[in-house]
Amino acid sequence: MRSVVAMLRKEWLENPLVLRLPLFMLACGALLFISLMSNTTLQHNMFFEMSLGGDVSDIHKELGDDVNMLITGGAGLLSMLLAIQYFPRTLRKERAEGSIMFWRSMPVSDLKTHLVKLTFGLLVIPLVCSGLVLAADFMLWLLNISTDQQLALLYRQTSLGYVLLHWVEFLARMALAGVLMLPLALCAMAISQKVNSPLVILFIAIYVLRWMPIAMFGYYGVDQFFSAVLYLPLHAIIASNPFSAIPEAGLANVGIYAFIGILAWTASLKFSRTIQ
Repeated sequence: MRSVVAMLRKEWLENPLVLRLPLFMLACGALLFISLMSNTTLQHNMFFEMSLGGDVSDIHKELGDDVNMLITGGAGLLSMLLAIQYFPRTLRKERAEGSIMFWRSMPVSDLKTHLVKLTFGLLVIPLVCSGLVLAADFMLWLLNISTDQQLALLYRQTSLGYVLLHWVEFLARMALAGVLMLPLALCAMAISQKVNSPLVILFIAIYVLRWMPIAMFGYYGVDQFFSAVLYLPLHAIIASNPFSAIPEAGLANVGIYAFIGILAWTASLKFSRTIQ
């Protein structure tokens, strides 16, 4: 357990962007919050006051849900982008710096190394980004209780209980999104051990695989497969029912995607046992 904590701490120290970018977004949100708190007219222009004795209409509910989806989707997308830039370079960095020889001398298996890096990319990064959801809902709750009339778009942010519940819901959605990102993360880790620019190679490979069958044979199946599986994590984050992501993508597509993940897992472990 100590070795796992030490390795996670190493990943944390070597990837400062994981903290800096969310902190920058939090600072921007805090500035917007201060502007709203100090300008009543701006509050009314942006969020609208409830009418008809404070009743919440269907359009208010829809707009309020859109605000929540914007918060969840923004934090989730940021988490995905941080993970996308993390996985293609995490194993490559050790090889480039020569630290792989140091870790070979330590009682740390290749399997544990992979599991720690997957934990950091798919669990720790979303946990950090979840702070944005918690902070955003808390600031909107403060804004809501500070006004004379409840703001229509913030009808959900009426209690601290909802703030905590929404945060837990976001963590659950990100856990599911992490599972759905797993095959892609494993592919990036495997490719990164053999090429110098894994992210570029991965994007080019996906682009070629999507469009070459269309250009040569007029076949759209591969393009539809990538469209379905690459949208899976984001669907789990922003959809009203996150578990509908798999049925909508198609069980066949998800099965192929999972099989690719197994192949990438096997290849990445095999590549990690070689120095060159």
